[in-house]
Parts: sequence; structure tokens; C-alpha cells
Amino acid sequence: MFVAWATVSFQRRYFQNAEHKNSSENPIDPRIEAKFDAATTRLPALLSRIDQKTILTFYGLYKQAIEGPADPRNGPYWYETVARKKFNAWLSNGQMRKAEAMEKYCEMISNLDSDWDPNQVSATRTGGWEKMPSTMGVIEPEMFDDVVIHEPTRLETDIEKQWFAAMRNNDVSAMKSILGENSDILEAKDQHLAMTALLWATDLGCESVVGFLIDQGADVNAVDGCLQTPLHFAAQCHRPLLAEILIQAGADKKALDADGMTPFECCEDVELKKRLAVVD
Repeated sequence: MFVAWATVSFQRRYFQNAEHKNSSENPIDPRIEAKFDAATTRLPALLSRIDQKTILTFYGLYKQAIEGPADPRNGPYWYETVARKKFNAWLSNGQMRKAEAMEKYCEMISNLDSDWDPNQVSATRTGGWEKMPSTMGVIEPEMFDDVVIHEPTRLETDIEKQWFAAMRNNDVSAMKSILGENSDILEAKDQHLAMTALLWATDLGCESVVGFLIDQGADVNAVDGCLQTPLHFAAQCHRPLLAEILIQAGADKKALDADGMTPFECCEDVELKKRLAVVD
């Protein structure tokens, strides 16, 4: 089965390289750690002079410095706009090493505050830098309005509820059973966002479900209420494996959403954008 082969082959090539980079990271110089600690204590006092884009950059670098590279497979749903913006800021750092992220964070603080002295660490610090609470916990509530309400587009039937529940649980066996008795359900749309199972599975990163649905003939160019296709979802959620599978299955790279944007234009991942580019 082509989808199964493509999944295994692409996933192995894409993630082995990232895992190799992560595992080979050298110990961080304590002097860099100490400077980073001082920088994080300085940021809250500078918030009044920086915009949201810069705050997101700080957030992304902080996450990179503390946790390492983001895993695109673990990102939030596309409609969780606040979480997605923050996750994308982190993901945009690619395979940047922790020490480099710390240094870039410190450099940004220096550019904002020429009088900043990294040697002056808050007297309230009692532990090492790694025990420090994230300053993002302070600034995140001020960044965005984190309330998104979605009214039901229609009520789902009982069988549709079972179908979407099986999809969310990555339960291909249950989906096969339901589809066997209800062939029309393949293109059914949920009651909240008018999304097909393929749209949802792409958003959630359910690779086995995506493969199953494509093998069953699901429309790879189906759209939601915003005219976004599964490829738009793969682009926004930074899912290169699923984007590749969708493209091979006939997904339209030129499809326009309600804002007139193609999947390429919705994507912030540099490597994925190369695959989404339309070549005339």
C-alpha cells in the first residue's frame, strides 16, 4: 500500500536527522546559563516597549533554550489560535541548539536595554537557572485574548458522533466497521467546524487515519467553512509527512482559502514551504 510505504519512508528520513542533532548537543557553558538566567529576569520590565511579534520571538527562544527543538507532531489544533502562534514561534527555531537560543535571547535583551548588566542577577534567586519559572507565565496573559468560541454548525447524527470519535482515537478498525455500513459517512462534516474526518485527522496528526481515509477515496481537496483543505491544515500545523502523503494523493497546492491564501502562504516552516511551492 503506497500510503503505508510513504509514511514509514518519509517519517524515518525526516525525524532521524532531528533526533541525531538533539542527541549530539554538547553541555552548555555555565556562563551562558547564568547570563540567560539574568536575561529572563530582565524581560518583564521591558514589556511596555516591545510588540507582540517580539514577545513571541522571546517565547520561542525561551522554549528552545529550556526544552530544545519543538516537535511538529505535538502542536496544538489549528483553531487554537493563541497556542498555535506560540508553538509556531518555538517551531520556527528549527534545530537550533539550546545554547544558541540562550545567546540569541540575551542578545535581544541587550538590544532593547543597552544598560542591562547580565552580572546583576536578582537577589531573590535561590536556585540554579534551571529551577527558574518561565517568565512567559507572566507575559502570556497579556499577549492575546485567548477566548475562541465555536457555535455548532449543525447537530451530528449518532453514527457521525461514533465516526468522529473513532477518528480522534486513531481507531482505524472502528472506522472501517462504521464505513462498511455507512458509505456516505466518508465525507460527513462535524457539527462544530464543518470539517470532514480527513481534515480533522490531518489537523490532529493521525497518520494511520489519514492513510486509511485516502485509501478509501476520501476527497483530499475537501474544504471546511473557511475553504481550507487538508493541505492547508498540514501546512499550518507543520506536518511534512502528511503534506507529502496528501500531495502524492492529488492535493491541490494552488487551492485558495477564504483569505485567498494557498497552503504555501499559510506555512511558516521553511523546509515544508519548499515542498508546497507551486512550480510552473
